[in-house]
Amino acid sequence: MFTAIVRSVLKILSKAGFEVTDLIETKPRCFDVVARKDDTILLIKVLYNADSLKPEMASDMKLVAKLLKASPIVVGERFKADYLERGVVYNRYGLPVVNTATFYDFIYEGIPPVIYSAPGGYYVRLDREKLKEAREKKGLTVGMLARKLGVSRRLVKKYEEGADASLENAAKLENLLGEYVIKEIDLLNFAELSEEVEDKELSDLNRSEEEIVEQLREIGLNIYAVKHAPFDIVSRISEQKCEEESILAGIKQVREIEKRAAIIGKVSEVVSAKAAYIVEKKVKKDVSSVVFLMKEDLTCVSSPKDLVSLIRERYEDM
Repeated sequence: MFTAIVRSVLKILSKAGFEVTDLIETKPRCFDVVARKDDTILLIKVLYNADSLKPEMASDMKLVAKLLKASPIVVGERFKADYLERGVVYNRYGLPVVNTATFYDFIYEGIPPVIYSAPGGYYVRLDREKLKEAREKKGLTVGMLARKLGVSRRLVKKYEEGADASLENAAKLENLLGEYVIKEIDLLNFAELSEEVEDKELSDLNRSEEEIVEQLREIGLNIYAVKHAPFDIVSRISEQKCEEESILAGIKQVREIEKRAAIIGKVSEVVSAKAAYIVEKKVKKDVSSVVFLMKEDLTCVSSPKDLVSLIRERYEDM
């Protein structure tokens, strides 16, 4: 079932003109697919039952999305005991969860959802300006509309101040006013991403890997650890006043380092980031889009910009 959903997601993205990575095969992983179209970058996690998304996975997904200026979306078929409804957005740890049909409507057809699920039922976001204009156009006071709607005057006032409404009350409002007053949900900006990203400590590192991290910090890099991704760290380097260079880097000295590096390379190509893997021993074969740096190379680097220059030089030599 998981494979079928992934195939559907990849097909939808391809038809919509997105550049897409293959399935990210590393485990555990906070995202399965990365896609880009113009300035829109999507991080997509595919789960048959979205309830299986763990908080630490969601945290890493939001961190990566924030650092890469991407939009995280979870695509599945079930949430807890129920099937996901078409046109409805669910919430799991601050991430939007939709079924394949809703994803298709939004990505390919350009039809955004308008309903979201929350404790107590289904809700919509109201366009408060349209709501007030429609009420006044009908010659209704707040109290009159409240009586017709069968709710308190205070609730109608809250609607006009921006409060969300139940699906039932929203339908009644539109019938009474004869106007469409529901706001569309922008899936690209639905996720609850913190303004400040947390600089978490890397875990499960051996002594040599810890030394690499220390060297990078001495160079002046801001390092953001990502546990559930093919890369171990993300760093952003300011090139100019309005531009930043993102670096996806692997530092763990795993057995299949070339395979892991290849995945980092695919992701970096889609998100337009630099990709580097810092190794202790020379790697047997080159991997497209990934620069392999020896641990000793870092001793010759004195600033983040120097590191970017070194990576660029190695890219040119590939």
